[in-house]
Amino acid sequence: MKAQNRSAQEILAQGSKDIGRYSSENTELKTFVVKMGYGESSISQQLARFNVLGATIHSIDLVYSDFPKGQDLSKLNLSRIQEMERFHPIFVQNPLIKWTLWRQTECNSEQEARDLFHGIIVYYQEAISTDFVNNATTDLNKYLPIKMTPIIAKKILDTISRPTVINVFNRQTRWKNAVLIVDLTSSMIPYNSQVVLWQLLHSERGLIKEVVMFNDGNSAPQRAKHVGKTGGLYHGQHLSFDSLRNMSLTACRNGLGNRDFPENDLEAVLFAIKKNPNAGEYILVADNDAAPRDMALLSKINRPIRVVLCGAENGILPEYLEIARSTGGSVHTITDDIIDLMKRREGEVFSVGYRRFKIVSGRIELY
Repeated sequence: MKAQNRSAQEILAQGSKDIGRYSSENTELKTFVVKMGYGESSISQQLARFNVLGATIHSIDLVYSDFPKGQDLSKLNLSRIQEMERFHPIFVQNPLIKWTLWRQTECNSEQEARDLFHGIIVYYQEAISTDFVNNATTDLNKYLPIKMTPIIAKKILDTISRPTVINVFNRQTRWKNAVLIVDLTSSMIPYNSQVVLWQLLHSERGLIKEVVMFNDGNSAPQRAKHVGKTGGLYHGQHLSFDSLRNMSLTACRNGLGNRDFPENDLEAVLFAIKKNPNAGEYILVADNDAAPRDMALLSKINRPIRVVLCGAENGILPEYLEIARSTGGSVHTITDDIIDLMKRREGEVFSVGYRRFKIVSGRIELY
């Protein structure tokens, strides 16, 4: 499993900014202060008090002193950054969390250096409610328990009220060697679980070759989400139940802090094509309650996209029809397969379900 991420070495390579004596920013954000001793890097016990799950982390400051003067402290600072990563990878690996290394210069002796603050300050927006996190974790474990057998998988699938993914996969018997691109924000837990359980029960069909899961930026704040660079992308080639379960848990937990609805669907699609440009199919398992934030990337997609649309019982968002039409793909709901979108011409009005759409300037719009 791989995610687009940043390394501790990359943070260190940014270099340091000089400041006489550090003081934290005057900001509406909350801060979590991790104190370190002069010349020390052990911080994990303090970090255990910080509820990272669901928190929206905006930036992190690493603060140290320039003493002995001019000495290279790169090894020590790298150890400090890696200690943060050991506690929770999102601190380091999420490239949208801004790191700044501050070197304090107001010290001419070891004692003056020891009197300065040494440590790390995390600027964050308070975590989502404990109930929300607990509910999401409960859902994950309900659908994907640690102990799993084919009999248990079938029983779980029998309890799912909207078996969209299962129904579509059962209908599309010609799909082979596909890369699945799966939205794994919290509302999509039941649908992602269908992917994992279906693979456990039907791996011999050869439908799934690889899986990409995306969570719209690993809980990054909305202002840091840029088209094509939002992140929160996870890639897996190992399709055992344990591997897919672990990837699901990681992707979902890291994205629980998202507080806006649009998703980075097309960034994830392009990521999947780059990972495997020769797949038999590219299947986007998408949330119909959340439009893609990155439709500007649509022209870059040069493969047919099969959109498995979850939660579309009350009508389909036009963006997903447009993705299928533009790429020569198709849209699939719990009951229907929409495969003729490429035939629609400029100005044409057509119906999908109870909604009507029109082609306007080459794009599908609600009519």
